Amino acid sequence: SKRTLKDFRRISRVIVAAGGAEYIRSLSMSLCSDQLADENTLPAALAGVDVMIVPVLLDENFNVVETKSAWRSATPGENDRNFESTRADEVICFPSVLSMWQEYIDSDVKTAQGQGFDVLSKGITITVKKNGRILRRATGLPPFGDMVGMMEVADGSKFGMPGDSEKYGGP
Repeated sequence: SKRTLKDFRRISRVIVAAGGAEYIRSLSMSLCSDQLADENTLPAALAGVDVMIVPVLLDENFNVVETKSAWRSATPGENDRNFESTRADEVICFPSVLSMWQEYIDSDVKTAQGQGFDVLSKGITITVKKNGRILRRATGLPPFGDMVGMMEVADGSKFGMPGDSEKYGGP
């Protein structure tokens, strides 16, 4: 089913991760394969803190293009064990109306380029809080491990966001 960013408001934090094909491959590996000797538990941990990831593939002209097939056909490297492209499906939403996504990330891409960042190879991430506001803009792959620990504090949900007492406890 197709959903918009607005559909995630109040229920999920959204991380928009945009970059070229190699960036999307690295993002896919970080979520869908076991790294080093560890079993990858990131998708479950991200779901536990209400995080959804939107991988956005950019072509060489920085246009948003269909992402799902690139994600599904990603080729594991020597450190990526047990790759299964559907492993993180519970926390992944692929962009569908590409023109809307183009409009959404265009200014962030241009800003990052203007600051000298290689958007295609390094990628950019836009972290959207549950209230729909931007929490953070950054380059590179999302630091998922750090995010899991800080997310509930970052958007204030543990501090009495109206309507969240049942979920998080409190007065």
